[in-house]
Amino acid sequence: MLGKYCILGACLAEIVFFLYKTGEAMLDAIIRPFVISAVCKDLTRDMVIVSHAWTPRQVLFMNGTLDPCEYLQELPGLEGPVQTRAATFLMFYRILVNIPAVVLGLFCGAWSDRTGRKLPMMIPSIGSTLAVLLYMLGIVLEEHTLMIIMFGALIQGILGKSSVITMAVNSYISDTTFHEDRTRKLGKLLAMNFFGLFVGSLLAGGLQDISSLQVSLVVVSIFHAASLLTVVLCMDESIHDKLPSEEGFDPKYNTQPGLFSLQGVKESVRSLVKPREDGKRTIVLVAFVGMFLNQICKVGEQDVTVLFVQKPPLSWEPSGYGYLSSVDYAGMGLCLLLLLPVLSTFLHINDMVIVLIGLTCKLVRTVWAGFCTQTWMVYVSVVIGSAAGIITSGLRSILSKAVNEDETGKVFALASSAETAAKLIGSVVFVNIYAATLDIWPGVAYISAAMVTLVLIILMVWLYKDQQLVSKYRFSSSWNNGAVATTNFPTIREPEQEETDREFESLLPLSASSASLIALPATSPCE
Repeated sequence: MLGKYCILGACLAEIVFFLYKTGEAMLDAIIRPFVISAVCKDLTRDMVIVSHAWTPRQVLFMNGTLDPCEYLQELPGLEGPVQTRAATFLMFYRILVNIPAVVLGLFCGAWSDRTGRKLPMMIPSIGSTLAVLLYMLGIVLEEHTLMIIMFGALIQGILGKSSVITMAVNSYISDTTFHEDRTRKLGKLLAMNFFGLFVGSLLAGGLQDISSLQVSLVVVSIFHAASLLTVVLCMDESIHDKLPSEEGFDPKYNTQPGLFSLQGVKESVRSLVKPREDGKRTIVLVAFVGMFLNQICKVGEQDVTVLFVQKPPLSWEPSGYGYLSSVDYAGMGLCLLLLLPVLSTFLHINDMVIVLIGLTCKLVRTVWAGFCTQTWMVYVSVVIGSAAGIITSGLRSILSKAVNEDETGKVFALASSAETAAKLIGSVVFVNIYAATLDIWPGVAYISAAMVTLVLIILMVWLYKDQQLVSKYRFSSSWNNGAVATTNFPTIREPEQEETDREFESLLPLSASSASLIALPATSPCE
């Protein structure tokens, strides 16, 4: 609407994504402790602690009281049941937030290819704002807090959460950039993701230390409102429907099915597997599988690290992982802002090679992490692995360049939904590997992630070599099929021939003395 008048108009998608991710990171960091607190209060609703023993609440009037939920570390008999029940509710929370978002993302991709990207960018912020209102209601209605939290999580999931907005902003960038600039722009977008997570995590911790839960939730809603208003007021739509009179109008693809039409899901799946020229279907499938497996390893590694750093010999405090995550997010964001432009824009390195560089750094990081016995070693592994942030942006760039312009929403919808599903799979798989091998060697889970990364490296090397062969074949085919014959080479006239005599073309180099004999063709080769 007002895009041409907005400051930083060329970075609006990045700004929207940063604002949303900051609010999302804050909300996630706030709700997890809120769930644990709600579970504890639900278990101890009619009990207080006096002299470290469970006591009926009537004792309040005789002996005073201690809030048991503030002293869990001193009450192992209570801490165990609270942790067990809270883990169950956190699992339900993750399911309610992610599964509906995956489903909506599948429907929303094909729909956004026809109707535009702005509405899918706005829906997740609306969902998060409504969820914040419910969470604040849960603070007041203490008897129903857990039920209200779960309902708020369901609202977030139904309205798309990060799955839908990730699809929308990546599709928007693909709609508005040329191929040669797309890798850098998608890298900046992913950098905003990491910086948003970094800022949101720090803000959540700081606000909860100096203020109340209600104030923190209000700040979350402010970030989501800012993201929503930026889309409404500043962004111009990148998709415009063609009229029947316009060139390129196809009734088959310009129909307007509803959002929840199964036809849209079928089109999304078809765009992933349909045959394409020059082996592009293989590129699409490999990029899709690469993003899925990379996300599984990323989430699994994060969940394992939470447990790994709190056990001997590291024995970190619970807050230590928050600082490590902040360094991790900041490092990946800086690599995307500084390293990726150098590789793609200045050195013009192929996207597949960029992905291989990121995968190599990730392989070193995961192998190193399995042998960490001191704090400095853990932080070194994070610094080494910072370049792994370019993996996802490189794969997304490969994917967007291998499909048609009217398919970007479909493939990014599938990719975003797959990455959301991978969060659940990665957490379950790698945490179970860690638990099963804890007595043998805690680093087995990291080595398992390294093995998956090695498989991805082999896959990308094979794909790169395959595309090199395809390029050579296309060049040789075009040469043999008459490309040389149609090239405008200079025409040589023999001195004794008249102007009307036959002219012939030569590929032989011309000497300086024969310059006067050259008659350039009517059309210049530079035109």
